[in-house]
Amino acid sequence: MKKYLILIALVFPIALSGQNAWDALRYSHLNYQGTARSMALGNAVTALGGDFGSIMQNPAASAVYPYSEITFTPSLSTQFSRVSYFGQETDDRYTRGGVSNVGYVGTLDLSNSTGLISLSFAAGYNKVQDFTMRTSVRMNDAVTSWLSPVATMTDGIPYTDLESGDDYNPYYDSNAAWRSILAWDTYLLDPLPGTTDQYIGATENLDGEMIVVGGPLDQRFIKESRGSMGEYLLNMGANIGNRFFAAYSLNFRNIYYRTYEKFTETSQNPEHFETGFSSFSHSYDQITTGIGFNMKFGIIAIPFKNMRLGASVTSPTWTSLTDEWQEYMTAEFLAGNQSSSSPIGVFSYKVRTPWRFNAGLAYTFGTFGLISIDYEGVDYSTMKLATRNDRWAFEDENELIRYGSENTRFLFANNIRAGLEIRIAQMAIRGGYSYYGSPERSFEPTHVASGGLGFRADQFFADMGASYRLGETEGFSLYDTGDDQIHGQNTMSRFRLMFTVGLRF
Repeated sequence: MKKYLILIALVFPIALSGQNAWDALRYSHLNYQGTARSMALGNAVTALGGDFGSIMQNPAASAVYPYSEITFTPSLSTQFSRVSYFGQETDDRYTRGGVSNVGYVGTLDLSNSTGLISLSFAAGYNKVQDFTMRTSVRMNDAVTSWLSPVATMTDGIPYTDLESGDDYNPYYDSNAAWRSILAWDTYLLDPLPGTTDQYIGATENLDGEMIVVGGPLDQRFIKESRGSMGEYLLNMGANIGNRFFAAYSLNFRNIYYRTYEKFTETSQNPEHFETGFSSFSHSYDQITTGIGFNMKFGIIAIPFKNMRLGASVTSPTWTSLTDEWQEYMTAEFLAGNQSSSSPIGVFSYKVRTPWRFNAGLAYTFGTFGLISIDYEGVDYSTMKLATRNDRWAFEDENELIRYGSENTRFLFANNIRAGLEIRIAQMAIRGGYSYYGSPERSFEPTHVASGGLGFRADQFFADMGASYRLGETEGFSLYDTGDDQIHGQNTMSRFRLMFTVGLRF
């Protein structure tokens, strides 16, 4: 994962155009769910068909259906986080339920023995990303303060520019970060003696010409995200000679992402601070909503008995997004309390995601089972940010995405998925594995192990699937401590449980 993914100072939008390349990656990176069967098979379903989760990977999966079907898949997702920050550990677990799939496939038999055998129509929903996440950090006896870099970044801005006035709003009319304005409003920043644009934090004391933190601090940080991306699809497919299957999908994507972050700093002894500082907290709340669309085309071929080949291509998703955010700050001193909140910031922008290419190979062992392998390629350096009226608004970000920099480079990710199914009478046992290559060079590859069970009757079926995303570790610091060091590690993993029920007719 990205080294500074949860750095407070870097993730907070501080102006109306705080959106960046990492926002584009959030809405370009997919984590397929689909049905319990497709997930249990590691989503290695490009060449299989006959399952609504397969349509998510390859539209031609609908054309393989010889019957009509309705499916419904509820799910339960648990995210685990283990943080070590300056040797102090914190564990978190966050569980949320949801719906991973709802689908209908209808088949029209044309009663032909050759040529066009049947037509299919599919409509439904598949979840393609889950934003469920909670991470918390604690640090006791800290000798640095979050307010120190806030004071430094405010240097050069006259304090009169931080105060509201008639027809003047510092949040929009100054060049100051919103957290600088909040800190000023809550008396957490003061001008250095004899200056009007140099600052000292309420947690800092003057020791001659030196600025030092007044005493030990206890720090707490929590970040909690929820929401998802899902695709609503309309699909048409054709079965040609029971050997070749082709289909097209028009997909509409919905996005809901909400994140909440709170950082708290508490003095162990307020009398050690010249300001009588006791504690402060800074909160950030953001909601992103969006809609988009893409198109998919896929084919499945049966060159000879038991062998299946599949391929599909997905166009970029053209997505329109709106961020709304607000920041809050409270402060407590021996002399009293202060609080302040920012206005609600709103910014609309667009993200174009990369093309995606899938190829699959599957071999069926009669009625005894199957094995399937998929490859997927995604070039994350082709992501693009834009606004409606200013084509140059994200020029620097798009240059960074396309060409990279000394610290950042987006990559062509090679994804491999494999699945195995063994059938015993009406029961099925499934297993799968997925490898997702790094979308950016400082990310670790993602490894997902999966498995499940299935039951098939004449007109009813039920599946259970589970997956576990192996732990991925990211380094982080909560703020700039002045030593250019990464002080913490966060290891995150995820367990998902899904159930699919369906009717065939």
